[in-house]
Amino acid sequence: MKKLIALFAILIYTFTQYNLSNLAFSKEPTLITFIYLNGSNDFDYKNRLKFKEDFEAKVQKLHPQMMKEFEENELSQKLLLKNGELKINPNPIVFYWGEKSLEEVKNIDSDLEAAKKYTPKVAQLVRGLFAHCLHDAIWVQKHKNMSGVIDDLQKIVKSETDKGHKVVLFGYSAGSFITYQYFLNKFTSIFPKELTSTSEKEEIRNIVNNTPVQPTCLDALMELDLVRLNVSGKFYTNSDEKTFAQNYHKLDQQTRMTCFKSQDVKGVVNFASPLILFYSDVTDAQTSINFLSQLMVKNIIENDIFFLTVNYRNDPLGFPNAENITLKKLQNSNSVLAKYYKGGQGFVYNKSDIYVPRTFISAHLAYWDTPKRFAKGVIQAYTEGFKYFYNP
Repeated sequence: MKKLIALFAILIYTFTQYNLSNLAFSKEPTLITFIYLNGSNDFDYKNRLKFKEDFEAKVQKLHPQMMKEFEENELSQKLLLKNGELKINPNPIVFYWGEKSLEEVKNIDSDLEAAKKYTPKVAQLVRGLFAHCLHDAIWVQKHKNMSGVIDDLQKIVKSETDKGHKVVLFGYSAGSFITYQYFLNKFTSIFPKELTSTSEKEEIRNIVNNTPVQPTCLDALMELDLVRLNVSGKFYTNSDEKTFAQNYHKLDQQTRMTCFKSQDVKGVVNFASPLILFYSDVTDAQTSINFLSQLMVKNIIENDIFFLTVNYRNDPLGFPNAENITLKKLQNSNSVLAKYYKGGQGFVYNKSDIYVPRTFISAHLAYWDTPKRFAKGVIQAYTEGFKYFYNP
């Protein structure tokens, strides 16, 4: 009887372990959703719907090629997809922000129409081209406009991460401004002491030093009125002790509502990007944006995130982001990363030498017309970037 009971117990144990292993084996991989952001618009307000549909069609054409390259690449299988733990979502998301400036574009068209009475036709054509192509790039630079756009992007990212998904952002042209500002403002890369412990008031310094809080993002600090930005581009601590004391204790809660977690966004691909033209102050050591960019890079590396800039070499609006950096250079510099680096497999890389058989006139739009070539260029930048950053 004892032997029979023992045999029965062994059978139950074996059956249980077999089913548990099957459950573990059959676990669905986590999805990574690619989110594509449009650039400056070249449309008049009457055709806004058509251009949105056109952009969505371009994304549907590009995404399968991008998905294929990342899935078949050995390095991205290891680093990004974690050898099968993660999988690229076949359904991309289009974040189309161009229509937010619709009313202003409508006013521009009205002014251009009025100017036709006394303007030569060639001047009309050139003026209209500049107005429509450059307007949104300038419009989105205004703090009020950019804040609204990145808040909407955060809603989309949060919707995906609430499902358990991760995301990768693709910023086309002026869309690269948004991905950059999204990281700068929404990334949990700031230890509050780094921006608030310099207050001249002892009570505020005591609050900061004696109240443990989690890493946060710039928007959370700004929304609670803990820090402010002055006209010279530097952040300073709110000196109102009562407001500071009341709001600092809410910071962790605000961080959860406002910021994205370090592991939510796995990477960024900016392409056809004139980013450095509009954000040249990022290299100015006298501005807070330089300090925040250093924090951003540090946390990108520590959280295994890739941040790529990929341009066709004859694209006149595809500006290379200066010299590529390496981990060794950063460690030997006076940067934030040199002081606080904790390891990681993330990297930042610029590749602006990809050839496309187009003239400089059409090269800026060629990324959508040559999806296979562009996707191969992105995965080439990914592979080169990792190797160069860690072993140049």
